[in-house]
Amino acid sequence: MTTNIFERQMTWLSRVTLPTAEQNGNNMCTTTIGSFMSPEYQQLFAPQINKIRALCPTLEDKILNEDAVKALKVGLPAGIISGVAEGGIGQNNITHRNGVICVDIDAKDNRAIHDWQALKQVVGRLPFVAYVGLSVTGLGIFTLIPVLNPEKHKEHFEALVRFFADLSISLPQQGDDETTLLQGLVLDPAPSNIASKRFVSYDPAPVWKTEAEVYEDIVEAQPRIAMTSTGCRPLEPRPGMLSQMLRKMMITLPFGDMKPFDLEAFFREHGIKYVERPRQDGTQYIVHCPWEHLHSSHSFADCAIFRYADGRIGFKCQHAHCADKNWHDYRDYYENR
Repeated sequence: MTTNIFERQMTWLSRVTLPTAEQNGNNMCTTTIGSFMSPEYQQLFAPQINKIRALCPTLEDKILNEDAVKALKVGLPAGIISGVAEGGIGQNNITHRNGVICVDIDAKDNRAIHDWQALKQVVGRLPFVAYVGLSVTGLGIFTLIPVLNPEKHKEHFEALVRFFADLSISLPQQGDDETTLLQGLVLDPAPSNIASKRFVSYDPAPVWKTEAEVYEDIVEAQPRIAMTSTGCRPLEPRPGMLSQMLRKMMITLPFGDMKPFDLEAFFREHGIKYVERPRQDGTQYIVHCPWEHLHSSHSFADCAIFRYADGRIGFKCQHAHCADKNWHDYRDYYENR
């Protein structure tokens, strides 16, 4: 399922430092994501943003010039990307959730990255990414991702944290033709709050997709504890909606092709029998569940592997015992025996 996020509503703020009494229709209003992110609007603030970037060509310079950078940055307009707020800019003021998450990847948490333009292009190739642009300082990127359930904002964000942590990315080294293999990207945790604010940035050539895949994975909250006659026991958390996070995605430059996992070769190597069925969004492989000895009943059609058109792989078993199992678990079962 694809969607266009740029017509969705969000809150525009003339300043994030305004006291509540001054947050009115003149400096706090509803706009569209497309209007806020448009290069034409961003270009209005390019001189100020270029001054900021001149102060921090490297992370060390940014740290040294932190006060000057902050003084320039707080003068920029900002927005609550993930929804519409009324009467204030806190989480309790959100009256509409638009189903968009902003993901920040910055130098502070990812010190091995030096070529942010290259990373922008790589991340922009992910099917569920609708927008990628440079951050205000130029030492990072941010991306906008549509999610399936706006009410599960934090749960979707936690799934994205795991997804990006599991990426393998090849980027060119600074100043030569060789590449560096990065094992995982760290996300800024701030956007897990649906009322997180984002300053206007400037990128004359962002990655902009009017149609992007909807991200469906979630990570549920920690299990609650239930009292029973025999004491306390943890309640099982509900599984994610599709558990479609890839174990690894190898994305290389300059071509940037995702190298798909050879599922049929995996089946052959481990002697796994399967029945292949085409689907509108990919292929279904009906297989025996490796944990079927724990099932209360047995049926060959109860378990399947899914390979989607964009390369993602998923696992689903209909039995309650396997409700929390995913493709990672299935693959580990065979590879670690």
